[in-house]
Amino acid sequence: MSTVALVTDLGWFAVDDRLRAYRIATEFLCTAAALITLVAWLRVPVEGNPWPAAVQFIILISVTELLAVRLYEYEGAGISPTSPILWAATCVIGVLPAIVLGVVSAITSNTLKCIAFHLHRRFCDERAQDRQDLKGILCRFVSEIGSTWQDRGFSIAVMYFCWYLACVIGEVGPGGLAYYWLGGQFLINTTEDFQFTTNFLLPAIALVAVSAAMHVAEYAISTAAVDPIPGTKGLYGVLLRMRLAIIETALPIVKGQIVLSVVALLLAYLYARIGVLGFVLAVTPVLALRDFFVHWVREREAYLNTIATLGTYMQHYHPYTKGHLKRVADLSERLARELRLPAESIRHMSVAGLLHDIGKIGVSEEVLDKPSQLTDEEWAQIKEHPVKGAEIISHLDFLEGIVDWVKYHHKWYNGSGYPAGNGDGSRIPIEAAIIAAADAFDAMTDDRELSLEWICDSCGYKPPDGSRPRTCPKCGAEKRRRYREPKTLDQAIDELRRGAGTQFHPRVVKAFLAMVERDGVKLNG
Repeated sequence: MSTVALVTDLGWFAVDDRLRAYRIATEFLCTAAALITLVAWLRVPVEGNPWPAAVQFIILISVTELLAVRLYEYEGAGISPTSPILWAATCVIGVLPAIVLGVVSAITSNTLKCIAFHLHRRFCDERAQDRQDLKGILCRFVSEIGSTWQDRGFSIAVMYFCWYLACVIGEVGPGGLAYYWLGGQFLINTTEDFQFTTNFLLPAIALVAVSAAMHVAEYAISTAAVDPIPGTKGLYGVLLRMRLAIIETALPIVKGQIVLSVVALLLAYLYARIGVLGFVLAVTPVLALRDFFVHWVREREAYLNTIATLGTYMQHYHPYTKGHLKRVADLSERLARELRLPAESIRHMSVAGLLHDIGKIGVSEEVLDKPSQLTDEEWAQIKEHPVKGAEIISHLDFLEGIVDWVKYHHKWYNGSGYPAGNGDGSRIPIEAAIIAAADAFDAMTDDRELSLEWICDSCGYKPPDGSRPRTCPKCGAEKRRRYREPKTLDQAIDELRRGAGTQFHPRVVKAFLAMVERDGVKLNG
């Protein structure tokens, strides 16, 4: 949705249900857009001759659309500083002309993106793009323009474009109507009794507020349709996904838009008073807003890369953790949703689950993989891993919110466990208690010990039939590693019940039982 700062990735359509949901959302938005256009046509007069100014705004919007900043974690997704330009154009030329220029700009920019995408695919490769000659420069330029276009197929492309245009109209129309109905005068044809505050500034603030709200709503609706949260059903699941989308992606962008849109709207006033010079001046805040998007995308990319690096390092250091960490992360996120924690906590819960054992990289492999019983000193090293993990992630500003979750995920509800101190364990973050329950459940049901080959610790003998005898049939040595049978689902749930109020937080256990009864749980997935 680049005209409202975001482009939805239609590559997510791997499931027919999601495509159906997106089609329904598109039909809803298109119907709303048609009604908005009809109201603007019937209720708001077109004043003066707005079309020369509209052409100038079309050029500016098309350029900003072509320079959309790509979101690298989603193929075909990007953000662009289009919204403030649309707001300024609405104040200058009126609602219906602004809708027309938005639609024409969308057609123009998407056509150029499609052409650039196919030109790059046909004539450019990685070697050509790395060259410093004219062809290399052109290939990089074409790649930048076509980076947010996807080869979707005709039917999906048509649906995407209908949705795209509906979002343009949905953002421009309601804000423009609010501007007009609150006494705003379109700056291309102001009257002699024009008052800056009552006829421009206050209505313009209302325009920004309404348009930003529509932008966020459109993005949340499309995200809930395309990328639903696994394990959630019904209206609650849709609303929760919309809330997460707003907090995670939309609000950081809208904050930057609102700050710089004030400048853009003031320059709209200058445009009406100065003319082309005001139009040139309007480019400055737009470029500044794009720089804000570039900075935000780079921070987000660094965040995702850091999480991936830490998780990969942990899995290479101790390979058995790969499945365990992912299962704990998924269970923790589901439990957080079940408990209806704040959206910010739900958003970070999966990361905390993936990194809850990161402190084990500070424990020697000899201790972690020791087949025989641990000594008191070795067990003391193991118990240091939550504190070490918290210390590792405390140096990353964007992970500071989960430091205590990692630090206290082995702290019991009754105050036992580790690390020592902190008084009653019931005062630890509920998120840490969630990870504790998910971690314990997966440890009880995990069959990683049984997945290891039985090999005699003394002579290296391996039974050909896959048996696991207590003593080696060849040399008679006793097997030092004690392989245990994993607990069944019912046995593990019974352990959680018995530990409620002592080891585990009662609310977490209650939520876990309700979640399993309703949705089930996959063991060793």
